[in-house]
Amino acid sequence: MKKPVTKVPANRPRPRSDRQAHDDMATPRPPLDTTTPFGRRRPGIAATAAWRLATAGLLSPSARRLVRKRLAGRFSGPFDVQVAGLKLRAYPTENRDDRVLLGRATMPEPAELALIAPRFGPGMVFVDIGANVGTYALFVAKAAGPSGRVLAFEPHPRTFAKLAFNVAANDNGAIVARNLAIAETAGTMTLHSDGGGNIGHASLLAEAAGTVRAGHEVAVRPLAAEIADQGLTRIDLLKIDVEGFEDRALLPFFDQAEPSLWPAAILIETVLSRLWRTDCLAVLAHRGYVVAGETAENVLLAR
Repeated sequence: MKKPVTKVPANRPRPRSDRQAHDDMATPRPPLDTTTPFGRRRPGIAATAAWRLATAGLLSPSARRLVRKRLAGRFSGPFDVQVAGLKLRAYPTENRDDRVLLGRATMPEPAELALIAPRFGPGMVFVDIGANVGTYALFVAKAAGPSGRVLAFEPHPRTFAKLAFNVAANDNGAIVARNLAIAETAGTMTLHSDGGGNIGHASLLAEAAGTVRAGHEVAVRPLAAEIADQGLTRIDLLKIDVEGFEDRALLPFFDQAEPSLWPAAILIETVLSRLWRTDCLAVLAHRGYVVAGETAENVLLAR
């Protein structure tokens, strides 16, 4: 039974995990490699073992961070891995998703993937706002098949290059990757980053990015304009994880697009809901959405 949408407490804490590796991994980044063919950068035994230990669930978060700093960080990659039938080039010292792919040989955020998997199907349309290196986009595209449509947005220039490489490595023509952020109006904004061990925490909000060490001017555009340009006539599932900017990225769409384009289901990260200016869940409840499931960090809404 679907549950009514309820307000997320504004002071909901961010779970302590290796998602929070801001300062401990501020090591020199490995060179970005988008030209070497996939399969030629396989990790050796030592790198695999080190990252397996650094991501071991039996260790405490602080112990994992220590292992990353003292041992695994020596093996910065990038490394080519195959997980869940997908090909990805991993940079474990700078991205939590990449650490999981290499060290645990599993997809990141398995609870979320299990939550949305029943909604997968051939020909589905999926929109991914905050695509990171493409784990969601590639996973859904595989299920959607050649008749599916996947639109993935990632504003960080370095992360987008990784996303584009991963899409090309999997030769999936269903995915359109866009190097921009979603906002209410078109223009540019500063994407803030801590320069540490999880570039996935980059945010258009400085207060969400930890100790800000870097900033990139990135293009921003309304979702409604992007959907129109791509010729999409429906959205079966939308996922949004933009580090506290969810309200400003998503809610304008409901004023700018026809109801026929409103997503059938939305997976929204609520970890940084305290930074929302407008309560997304309350607004979406008013639009007819109800809670269809939730994890520790995300809520699945459906209408």
